Formats: sequence, C-alpha cells, structure tokens
Amino acid sequence: MSQDSSFKDYIVEDVLGQIDGISSRAMFGGWGVYLNKVIVGIIAEGELYLKADKELMEKYKKEGLYPFTYTGNKNKVYEMSYVNVPLETLEDKEKIEKRIYESFEISKRVKNNKVI
Repeated sequence: MSQDSSFKDYIVEDVLGQIDGISSRAMFGGWGVYLNKVIVGIIAEGELYLKADKELMEKYKKEGLYPFTYTGNKNKVYEMSYVNVPLETLEDKEKIEKRIYESFEISKRVKNNKVI
C-alpha cells in the first residue's frame, strides 16, 4: 500500500525546508525525519512528533502535548519518546528550528548511551 506523502512533503519541504541537513525516509507506515542523518522525529497519522527525553516529555505533557503511541500485541499501548508538535510551533520558523535542534541533541545523547 502506498503512503500519502502530502503531509510529509509539507513538513519536510515547507516547515523544515530552511534547515540544512533535513531529510526523511519511509518507515513503519510513516516517515522518519533526520537532521544530518540523525533521527529527530517521526511523521505518523498526520502529525509530526519530535524526539524528547524524560524531562522534556514531562515539560511538554504539562503544556498539553502528548507522546506518540501505538498498540501492540494483546492491545497493549506503547508510548515512544516522541512528542507531538502543535500547529503554532509548525507555523513559527524559530520555534520549530529550536525544537529540531533540541531533538537532535537528545538523539545524539541517546545514540551515545548517555541517556537511559
């Protein structure tokens, strides 16, 4: 089944197009979003979610944002370390750029086993 790439194209080209090193690739029914080949987010179910550590996740949850979840075997819901990006952030070039670089640093730390 082919994926509808219109939202992904909007995010990667229009919202994040000003950031050097942004790319995407299809994965698990959605897309991974990368900055300089480091994953910083996912696009799934018509939303952009960016990488967050435990501290940042709690901060964003208090602001009303929510993590990406999926339902696995036996209807168990799994929460991933990616938090949604609200429309107001998508429409603000400075805010979205800050969030991308924030996620980039978190992903690099996770990759280097500095965050549990």
